[in-house]
Amino acid sequence: MRKLLFLASILFSSTVFAQHAAYIAVTDTAGFKQQFAAASQKINSIKSDFVQEKNLSMLSEKITSKGKFWFKKDNMVRMEYNQPFQYLMILNKNDIYIKDGQKENKISTKSNKLFQQINQIMVDCVKGTAFSNKDFTVKVFQNNTGYLIEMSPINKTLKDMFKKINVTVDKKQYAVNSIEMLETSGDNTVITFVNKEINSNVSDALFTH
Repeated sequence: MRKLLFLASILFSSTVFAQHAAYIAVTDTAGFKQQFAAASQKINSIKSDFVQEKNLSMLSEKITSKGKFWFKKDNMVRMEYNQPFQYLMILNKNDIYIKDGQKENKISTKSNKLFQQINQIMVDCVKGTAFSNKDFTVKVFQNNTGYLIEMSPINKTLKDMFKKINVTVDKKQYAVNSIEMLETSGDNTVITFVNKEINSNVSDALFTH
């Protein structure tokens, strides 16, 4: 279970929003849903750097990591950590490959319900289909530059792990800037995506190993 929680925490992240400060509720949720889905359909690939901050309730200091992120339609994700440790996670449709140092692990989301749910959340966030995920209720907020999508789990397994998942997207391309995961344990993980390149050339070879 610890490994499952760790994988979940590296998939979900962002900055901490205190009561969604500076955001106001979006009244036309249906309209936003259509715009978000339409814009996300135009995103075929994403290449980005990321900075991850893991906040543990038992520690006062943040654990900071850095790496590279790639996404390509359909359902292909690569997260490559290079500071302060080497860690690789590849999601290729229904298969997950993890390399931690010299240890390698392959997992099929078809045979693991939790990983299947985590896989779906990740894809929903990038593809703009979060509103279709029946495991969550969804609210939308906005400020001058972007939107915040608040996902509250109603599925029992996910509800036992997460309080909320908050996704932020920019208003220009509707590309994901960050994803905030708040665990029921009081921990949270922060990954900020920087230097994003939308629809640049991303090779399929990145999602093999």
